[in-house]
Amino acid sequence: MVYLFGAKLKQNKAGFTLLEMVTSMALIVVITTVFIANYRSSNKRTDLTMTAQKLVADIHAAQNNTLGLVKYGDEVPAGGWGINFNTSQPDRYVVFADLDRPASSEPGQIWPADSGYMRYDATTEGLENQGARAVALPAGISINGITIGTTNMTQSGQVNVSFLPPDPKTNISNGITTSTVMTVTLKEAREGAIKTIRVNFLGLVEVIN
Repeated sequence: MVYLFGAKLKQNKAGFTLLEMVTSMALIVVITTVFIANYRSSNKRTDLTMTAQKLVADIHAAQNNTLGLVKYGDEVPAGGWGINFNTSQPDRYVVFADLDRPASSEPGQIWPADSGYMRYDATTEGLENQGARAVALPAGISINGITIGTTNMTQSGQVNVSFLPPDPKTNISNGITTSTVMTVTLKEAREGAIKTIRVNFLGLVEVIN
């Protein structure tokens, strides 16, 4: 007993037992693990959304470059500015200058295989010191699919969307044929989440899911 001013106080010697401490620690570990997993998952979804929005912004930037007659090096590119997607490099895309203006860009137009129209050439049209930009996607995010019209172009080499001056007029092509619409699907590897960007012949660019 402890006496305080003549009164008896009963000491409370109760405390955590070893079992209670182990149980408490286990609960803390479980809660922390769930929190971290959800936090990382949320971050990945945020990265995917931001990547999709950046691609939309870069397509708009190509439109604005064409509208503003922005030069590539010392010249205004005859075919305007555009975005090149190479299906063999799904971790990047290129903002490029189209130096060869197509003879025709009507939807459904078929060009000769050797015409060179809309065939992106990295050695002449993708030079960063002239104004082009190669954009690397964040780790774990890739271009998972590309379609022009209803045709899946994922295994078909290169696909471009460019904007022809002076309007600018939208041109969607795989280098041989043109189309009125293109979709690009971005995928996050860990959870399989996707975002799809659509571009149409009017130049409207949007994230559709």
